[in-house]
Amino acid sequence: MPWWLHVLNWLGSAVYVTALGMGIVAAFLGLPGTILILVGGLVFSAAHQWQEPPLALVLGLIPVAVVIELLDNLLSMTGVRNYGGSGATMTWVLIGGLGGAFLLGWLAPAFGLVGLIGGLAGVFIGALLPPLAGGLAGGYLAAYLYERHQGRLPDEARRAGWGALKGRILGALVRGLLTLGLAVLILLFSF
Repeated sequence: MPWWLHVLNWLGSAVYVTALGMGIVAAFLGLPGTILILVGGLVFSAAHQWQEPPLALVLGLIPVAVVIELLDNLLSMTGVRNYGGSGATMTWVLIGGLGGAFLLGWLAPAFGLVGLIGGLAGVFIGALLPPLAGGLAGGYLAAYLYERHQGRLPDEARRAGWGALKGRILGALVRGLLTLGLAVLILLFSF
């Protein structure tokens, strides 16, 4: 095999492992990182004649990824319900979370530049911090405002907001850990 094919193979492997890492980070942030991991696994498998990782393994992990995504949402909903929020509150938590992430997302470049002081990791963390904080704050605020609009007392509305926040954090943590396991499994069969 020519030397340049070895270099391309090495670069492709580096991009693949980086994509899996990004999928894990995305999952811990409450984003569907399982999709990135599965797509990366499919592309890497196709580039290796469907042998590494085996196509059957990647396709078999699709239902696992769906369960991981559903579990995250179920934990978020349970948090809202356990703290006295209604079913409609969860919809508003989702809308508020997206709105908060979008609203503070414009600060990401500035925080990324400030994070440059800490090197590449600082840039990454600095760029992710504003939308993540905005998403959590927006979810809490949406739950609080919706429950107040429904006639709940301020303490009850705060409890629902707190439940939304705890459920979202717990859901993201569980999603991240399960996605990490998914990525490790795919990596074990990749090389």
